[in-house]
Amino acid sequence: MASNSILAAAIVVALIVGVAAGYGIASAHVGKVTSATTLTSITTVTLTTTSPVTVTVTHAPSLSQPFIVGAAGTLKFAFTDLLNIMKGMYPGLNIGQPYFKGSGDVAQYELQTNQLSIMASADTTTIPSVLFTHNYTDYEIAFGVTQMVIIVDLNTTAGQEVYRLWQEAQSYPPLSAQWNNTWREIFTIIALNSSTVVGVSNPFTDPSGYQAQCMIKLAGLAFFNNASYLYDAIYGHSSKYFMRNTEIDLFTLMQAGQIQFILSAYLSNALPQTQEYKGTAYITLPPMVNLGNLSYVPYYHQVNVTWTEVGVTKTFICNPVVYTVTIPKNAPNPTAALYFLTLLYSPIGQKILEENGIQPIVPGIVYGNYSNVPAILRPFTAPVSQYPQYAPIFP
Repeated sequence: MASNSILAAAIVVALIVGVAAGYGIASAHVGKVTSATTLTSITTVTLTTTSPVTVTVTHAPSLSQPFIVGAAGTLKFAFTDLLNIMKGMYPGLNIGQPYFKGSGDVAQYELQTNQLSIMASADTTTIPSVLFTHNYTDYEIAFGVTQMVIIVDLNTTAGQEVYRLWQEAQSYPPLSAQWNNTWREIFTIIALNSSTVVGVSNPFTDPSGYQAQCMIKLAGLAFFNNASYLYDAIYGHSSKYFMRNTEIDLFTLMQAGQIQFILSAYLSNALPQTQEYKGTAYITLPPMVNLGNLSYVPYYHQVNVTWTEVGVTKTFICNPVVYTVTIPKNAPNPTAALYFLTLLYSPIGQKILEENGIQPIVPGIVYGNYSNVPAILRPFTAPVSQYPQYAPIFP
């Protein structure tokens, strides 16, 4: 593990990056850095979302071990930006190929390989249920929340009509009769029209799989007074949906004309992917449906979903879409992992999250053994016991 002065330097560097980028946003509560810092080089970092950034960095020792990030596929875009900054800050750092898959797949990959220095999930249950159970870690930090959206194919009649209705809904007062009727029309086309097919991800390999099911149940509850109505119309008919292991694989099906809508979608992947795939767009959803509002937890908990596959049945609680992260106990490069997380909590790191549709949770809420959270991260975090209103989102 790096010395305190080196770790303090990491915080300073991260904050310098944010200031240099010109981002004036609030970060987590940061303690004073009292250790001396030696600045040894200047590097230029270029991001696609910002102007070139010149940062002053320290070259840290003990970074020769591979640094591999494993994360939910929808974190690919934000985490790639962060990794690109790290490459410029620490040219000698051995950054391995990131592993971006469904959260469940990433957790299983870590069990099989022990190669990850960072593990991040798109829900609050994967890390505890897999990595806690096998003693790979005993804490997770909730660092951001995103929301469910629906991606539509604007090259199809159904997609065009849903997008038109969604635009119309924006002009009505929320919860008004016109607003409710328009949302009923939208979900009727998506779920009840026999000619439409949707894309979803596998609940066992990717949280967006069961979160899409939660969203559909909540839409049934909100607009049809029946949580099972839309859910049964989709998941009760195998011809109504295509399923893949992760949500980022569903665009291929849409490009091939096999689906008109992607239900397993977050704002955090819809923003960049609808720019990449021409002829697609996303529609945002009301807060009582989108799993993106921490104040709606009691409402979301009115429904849950049960899924059976190859003889295995699991029940999932419908929680907000919260991103969590941990450093495995046997991380090959824990020092680099700490540098990555201090960068995540810097102003530029928080801005990158926001630009990718992720609302930072500040301070990060820690579930599990807070005493094992590295000391350098504690100014940015707090145990869930200090924020009991968030306790229901954790296992």
